[in-house]
Amino acid sequence: MTEPKRLTPQQVHALVRKKWDAYHSSWLVSPLEATWPLTVLLHELTQKDVSSGLAETRKWVQTWRAWDPGSCSVQWVSRRWPSGDQELPTRLVIPSAEAAAAFLGQKSVWDRAKRRYAQWCERFPKLAGSKAAARQSDAVLVEYSDEDFQRLNSLLQWFLDCPRSGLYLRQLPVPDVDTKWVERRRGAVSDLVRHLFNAPDTTSLHQVCGLLTEPSRIRIRVLCPQLRGQLGGLCDIEAPVAELASLPIRPRTCIVVENQNTGIALPNIAGAVVFMRLGLAVDQLDPIGWIRDAFLQVYWGDLDTHGFAALARARRRFPAMVSVLMTEETLLSHRSMWVREEKPSKVESFDNLTEAEFDVYDGIRSNRWEQQVRLEQERISWPTAMERLLSVCSV
Repeated sequence: MTEPKRLTPQQVHALVRKKWDAYHSSWLVSPLEATWPLTVLLHELTQKDVSSGLAETRKWVQTWRAWDPGSCSVQWVSRRWPSGDQELPTRLVIPSAEAAAAFLGQKSVWDRAKRRYAQWCERFPKLAGSKAAARQSDAVLVEYSDEDFQRLNSLLQWFLDCPRSGLYLRQLPVPDVDTKWVERRRGAVSDLVRHLFNAPDTTSLHQVCGLLTEPSRIRIRVLCPQLRGQLGGLCDIEAPVAELASLPIRPRTCIVVENQNTGIALPNIAGAVVFMRLGLAVDQLDPIGWIRDAFLQVYWGDLDTHGFAALARARRRFPAMVSVLMTEETLLSHRSMWVREEKPSKVESFDNLTEAEFDVYDGIRSNRWEQQVRLEQERISWPTAMERLLSVCSV
């Protein structure tokens, strides 16, 4: 038999808490008069329910009579039934967001958020009623200390006053704000700044505020002794992308490996240069024109979903790129070296994989051989790996 619906004060508290969690941010930044009062229906009891469970109903009524709703109110209704007159609590009425906060023991939190939001509206009118303010209502308006809230406001004001400073983040002349402070709060700062400058969600803090960033640096090894001679004997080079693009070399073979140790361990290979530790950052290679001019472009990554994602991304930039050691045979012959891939790739497009490559990727993704298989490239038998790599590079 189904229990009649009658809510206890504890159950009502839980329901109001769920509404608070879902809507308090919008109650703060875009309050609607139509929202209030908020009412919660306390029962759906019929005469039959009351008659068949009179003791339980009386106990429930007494619970509500003894309960203090604070700034909320409980509405009662009289029922004239043949079994006798009954007075039942019917609704809890919450008149305002302030009352909801007090009801949930959140009054000090709500007051702090309101006070700080009012400061935002006065100092940064564009934040008034904004989704950005709503998104940061807990992280910033509630959780920041007073000192950090003032630091944030000073930083936002400085960005507005100096929109294209051309400074590095470390150079900003904002008291008590340093790089570490901003980095720990980058999500909130970027969100608010993007809104203040009408910038798309995809733009970075540096892009929006006209800040300088250190150029991307890529590490390469020049595996060919002849090419090293053209660079004064340099073999291991880490430099900004633009500087690498200007190197006076024209390698026959450009190899991209996912991990640094693999690149460091590679032997001399005639006409070859290796790029290391890029993974999904292979997009950074795009400006280096002499990679496209090379006779052969090779990618060797881990045998996991992220390795194939990086291969697909690299091939979008370099369509002629071939893969090496990313085969089913390599994977299955090293079963004892498998580890678990904790967070498989889910969002990449794999249109640029060959049929054989996609089959291996699909097998890993679908757990064809084992749950979340991963074979790191360093775990492949080195003699086997070198034999295969050198045979590809000698074509």
